[in-house]
Amino acid sequence: MRNTRPTPAQIVAMALVPLLAAGLLLGLIGRGGESRIEAAVVNLDQAVTVGDQYIPMGRQLAAAMLEREGDNISWTLADAPSATEGLRSGRFSAVVTIPENFSANATSWSENDAAKAEQAGIQVAVSDNAPVTDAQVAEQIARMATDTINAQLTEGYLDGIYVGFNTVGEQFGTIVDGVSELEDGASQLSDGAQQSADGAAQLNDGMTLLKDNGGKLADGGSQLAEGVGDLAVGVGALNTGAGQLASGADQLADGVDQFAGQAPRLVDGAEQLADGVEQFSGQAPALVDGVTQLADQGGQLLAGLPEFAEGSAAVVGGVDQLSDGLSQIITGIENQPVDTAELDLLAQGARATADGAAGLSGGLAQADQALQGYASGAVPMPAEVAAVADQIAQAFTCPVEDPATCEMLRQTFAAGAAAGVQGGFQAGTGAGSAALNTPDPQSGLSLVGGAGQLAGGADALADGVDTLVAELPTQTAEQMAVLSGALTQVRDGADQIVTEAQPLVDNAPLIADGATQLNGGLQQLKGQIGALPTGVTQLADGARSLADGIAQLPAGVQQLQTGARGLADGASGLASGVGQLDSGAQQLQTGAEEYVSGVGQYTTGVRSAAEGTDALSGGLSQLSSGAGQLSDGLELFNTELTKGAEELPSYSAEDRKQLSSVAASPVAEEKDLITPTEVGSTALLIVAGLWLGALAAFAFWRPVPRNVVSSRAASIVLWGRTVWLPLVLVVGQGLVLGLIGSVVLGLGVGTAAVLVLLMMLLGGSFALANHALAGWLGNIGRLISGLLLVVTVGLGLSSAVGWLSPIGAVSPLQNGFELVRTHMADGTGEVGLASVALLLGVVALTFSVTAIAAKRRLTPAQFRAAHAG
Repeated sequence: MRNTRPTPAQIVAMALVPLLAAGLLLGLIGRGGESRIEAAVVNLDQAVTVGDQYIPMGRQLAAAMLEREGDNISWTLADAPSATEGLRSGRFSAVVTIPENFSANATSWSENDAAKAEQAGIQVAVSDNAPVTDAQVAEQIARMATDTINAQLTEGYLDGIYVGFNTVGEQFGTIVDGVSELEDGASQLSDGAQQSADGAAQLNDGMTLLKDNGGKLADGGSQLAEGVGDLAVGVGALNTGAGQLASGADQLADGVDQFAGQAPRLVDGAEQLADGVEQFSGQAPALVDGVTQLADQGGQLLAGLPEFAEGSAAVVGGVDQLSDGLSQIITGIENQPVDTAELDLLAQGARATADGAAGLSGGLAQADQALQGYASGAVPMPAEVAAVADQIAQAFTCPVEDPATCEMLRQTFAAGAAAGVQGGFQAGTGAGSAALNTPDPQSGLSLVGGAGQLAGGADALADGVDTLVAELPTQTAEQMAVLSGALTQVRDGADQIVTEAQPLVDNAPLIADGATQLNGGLQQLKGQIGALPTGVTQLADGARSLADGIAQLPAGVQQLQTGARGLADGASGLASGVGQLDSGAQQLQTGAEEYVSGVGQYTTGVRSAAEGTDALSGGLSQLSSGAGQLSDGLELFNTELTKGAEELPSYSAEDRKQLSSVAASPVAEEKDLITPTEVGSTALLIVAGLWLGALAAFAFWRPVPRNVVSSRAASIVLWGRTVWLPLVLVVGQGLVLGLIGSVVLGLGVGTAAVLVLLMMLLGGSFALANHALAGWLGNIGRLISGLLLVVTVGLGLSSAVGWLSPIGAVSPLQNGFELVRTHMADGTGEVGLASVALLLGVVALTFSVTAIAAKRRLTPAQFRAAHAG
């Protein structure tokens, strides 16, 4: 790979690349006529019997598949073990298995039961050990097998339908004969119904006469029932009244007897009432004086109660305000923290000062340590300082023309620059360290020592401030707690006073209102009680008169008692006689109601019979008319059935077979497997072979010569020396591949000539593109070239990898493939594709030339690395 030119053996090997691609092309294109895809059929089906017919659907399917072989598929009938072994070995690309229940499911529709009908299925297995392209036919094999059995089943089903048409035609004759007999029967029914209608009309006349006279009889019975009912109601009312009279007379006699027994006690009570009223009349003046005194003294007492209630409320309100004020003071004492904000700021400032002093001391110590390390040489110079020496060395200009002398002078100058920079840096760092450690004449402290003492003092100050801030709140809180406890006791006592006096305050308005009302009532009683003695005197006189009158009552009560007892005996006799009369009236009413009910039933029956005979007569007339219409309709139906029977189709066995075949498969289709087109495959292989040749060319040739930097030739000349031979070789490959593609497809002379020219131009473009990739990116560029080849092959084989299209859009290989395929297929868009190919060729030329020019510039580091040996 480091030689500028390949050996003759390498040139021959590279030239074989397109020949190998051409051989692959011829093998793939010619394979269709010599090699066939092997597939096996395994029949596990158990035949069934439908009716009297033996149906081996699995055997029929296997036979149909074996008979319908295409040019590129060969079917073999095998058992399950052989088929499984064939799949493992790759002998069979696919195996179609017909399961045991195939015939049962395929004929399940014959029972005309949707719940039992099931679709028959087959199993298709693809070999993992078969060629990749052969595995793609699995879906087509399944489709061919399914279409075959579906066509057979549909043909059988349709044949049954056509046979049914024939059977229907034969049975139509029987239907016509039956309709003729129905027509004769309907005519006879019409005549008989008319005779029955005439007899029903005569019966209807007699029933109408009975219906008219039955109404009069019913009216008389109704009047009798109403009169008897009124009599029964009157007697019932009389019976009720007599019973009530007897009961009332008995109660009156009993009451008079009781009153006669209580009359002496009533006389005694009247005497006692008169005596009591006279005693109360004597005590009435004293009662008037007591009420007057109560009104005078109670008015004075009750007048002060409202003022007392208002004063109590004011006192309780003041105590409650005192409690609230104490609570606020206690809360303020407990919640008011000691304000240490300023002390906190002081502590923070002291701590920040201590931290800064410590940082200053540590920084000076670290700086002093680093300066001492640089000054002694124990620590190497920083990269920035070393870079200064490199910059000084790069600024050297050789005063002579001899390269060897210049190189020696350059090395000497660089060594001196490095030594000078190192010595100056060590001297400077030593002086800096001495300055940090030199004591001050007045204080006797150096910068490093003073920074240490400053850090110690600042840290002690910060610790003291922190102690002050921490102890001050604790001492203040102890003193405030004592004051808060005393105030809490005072507040609790005030709260107890408010709680106990609150009911009095809450009821103060009610007490004031009640006192006012009570005082008013007493004053009103005082004004009215003066009239009490006069009223009591009048009451005593009336009670005495009542007692005198009641003393005469016993004699009159005795006479009343004798008359009431005689009245009760007479009323009892009257009630007994009226009860017997009421019983007879009830029996008479029951008999009258039964008579009226019987007459009503008679008239109702006669009326219903009359209506029924009328309906019977009308119905028989309608029956006669309907039977006549039925006869006419059956005659018309018979005529039309005869015409329909003549129009029904009748299919012969040959006709049924042809119609079933066409209806089951109305569209004919090619039963061979679908294979890729020769044009697309040829275009993909010759273009991919050409790109592979260009990739191999710059795997054998160096894309950039070894003397690209030292050569005094122009960059364009170096580029021409590098690419001319690979370019010519790849263009020659395009010529050979174009001729091979033309011969394989049998293209015309004009089309073949243009194809050869396109392949040669694409060969040049592909060579420049691969040179640019290898020249700029090296092996990464060769990897990109290989990936572009993979993308083009993927897009050329299937559109399912459309996500690769953005890469193909910028790939010269994809554009070249589409251009060659369009030309070979005589498609459209060839001019546009050619324009894009030309543009990509110009871009490839530009990057190819600049790859050489870019490699002629080296940095000093790259030059030293290249000449390190």
